[in-house]
Parts: sequence; structure tokens; C-alpha cells
Amino acid sequence: MNMPDQQAIVFGKYEHLLGVWKNADAESMSGVAVVMVTPGMLHHSGPFRLHVDLANELSTIGIPSLRFDLSGIGESLGVGVTGRSIDRAANEIAQAIDWILKHTKSRQVVLFGLCSGADDSVHAALSDERVVGVIAMDGCGYRTPGFHVHRFIGHTLPRILRPSKWMKLVKRIGVDDNEISSSLQPGTDVREFPSRDQSVQELKQLARRKVQMHFVYTGGVGEYFNYAGQFTEMFPELAGEPYVSSHYFAAMDHVAILAEDRAVLVNHIVNRVQSIAVATPTKTMDSTEVPTGA
Repeated sequence: MNMPDQQAIVFGKYEHLLGVWKNADAESMSGVAVVMVTPGMLHHSGPFRLHVDLANELSTIGIPSLRFDLSGIGESLGVGVTGRSIDRAANEIAQAIDWILKHTKSRQVVLFGLCSGADDSVHAALSDERVVGVIAMDGCGYRTPGFHVHRFIGHTLPRILRPSKWMKLVKRIGVDDNEISSSLQPGTDVREFPSRDQSVQELKQLARRKVQMHFVYTGGVGEYFNYAGQFTEMFPELAGEPYVSSHYFAAMDHVAILAEDRAVLVNHIVNRVQSIAVATPTKTMDSTEVPTGA
């Protein structure tokens, strides 16, 4: 099937989801495509066009991709929106995979998601065997003893030793807090992680299915993840598991706002996707196979 290098598509049960399909510039190296899941309320371009940069780089190594808006975000209509958002996202990711199988030669997908998109990607993979890999950026995290040690050394102790902090405290003694005006504070994040035990069971389930999972964390989520060995300490049950890996970018912020950080991140993700694609047996669709939703 001849397709443009890049095209906007409308798909889904209600023809309500909008995405951008990026063909591979190089000869396709496998039957694997990448689906990029929107983070939070950001649209399909990703934060600071991260998804665009990623799609372009993937294309150069023979891997096509689809970046799309979940319902009610960006240009996708909020149609049929019921139930938990994470379940709705999984259903819409499945519809995106349906489109890929129906209209392209790709037969399997790797999901990439940042923040809530990471949560949605793991959840979607649990119920869709067409997913052969998940790259989750700043996904779920759980504070460990090591987390508290690193937080004290890197955050609390320097503040205790800073004279200016003590001077501010002295100046505040005897001052009525009602006399101090303050700006509007940001609200609390409603994103919720499953329990640690549930996460372990879900990751083990995916590993048994040989889904390759790579977890990327940044310094932007220091409220729950702050050192390179924390993933292993969070999930000791997964130690030595060949289908699970992690990497920590301590100096990178949550959305890779700096161009040089995005370049490093994109290169890291592309290399990981390439390794997943190489390790994934090519699957072809026989004459009796009909993609879901076709």
C-alpha cells in the first residue's frame, strides 16, 4: 500500500480520534510500529514536540509511528467517554492499533508514554497481545529507604546548612501568617499509582508474555524517584528479569524542555525501540486473520 510520508488520520469506533501516521523513510526493519500516547492534556505533538522529533528519528531506522490524541484532548472529540480514564485510554490505544493493522504492514507495536501516558501504556499492554514493548517515561514510582537517604543528602541537608533559611525563619517569628499575602498555589496532582504489589504483578504478567519493558525516569519527578538504583530497590522481585530494564536521567526535567536533553532522550528511546524490534519475531497476517475493529 502506497502511503504519504506523513498523514493525518481520523479513526476509532466513532471516527472521533485524530492522529498523525509517520511512514518509515528507510526500508522497514520489522513489522513493528510505535504508538505514542499523549501525556496528560497535551496533544499528539508531545511536550515541546517530543513526539514529532521521535517520529522523525524512528523513521530513519525503518520504524513507522502513530501519535494521536486521546478523546477529549487536542483534536479528538470527547465521544463515548465513560468509566475510568485509564480504561478509556487503553480502549482507544487498542483502536489505534486496529487502524495500524488494517491500513499498514505493521503487525505489532511498541507503546511510548510520558507521565500519565506511561501509566496508560502499561495498562493497555496488559490486555492487548499485539503490544510487544513498552517504554514508560516517569511512570509509577514508590519511595524506598534509599529515596529518603538521597532526599536528605541532596535536598534537606543543604537547606538546613543554608544561613539564609535560618534568617528567614527568625524574621517570621512573631509575624501573623494572616498578614502575609501569598500567590495562588498549584493544586495537587490527581494522578494515582496502583499499589506497589499490584505493579509487581502487572509487570510480571507482561514479562511472562515476553513484553519488553523499559522504564525511564528523570530528575523532574524527584518527589518520588531520585537515584539510579531506585527501580531495583522498588521492585526487588524483578531483579534479573530479562524483559525489564530502567534508566535514570538525573539532570533532565520531566518534559525534557531543553533541546539538548530532548536530543539525548530521543536517541535513547530510538535505540531502545530498535533493540525491541530486532528481538521481536516478524509476524505476518494470514488470509484468515482480521484485525479487531476492521
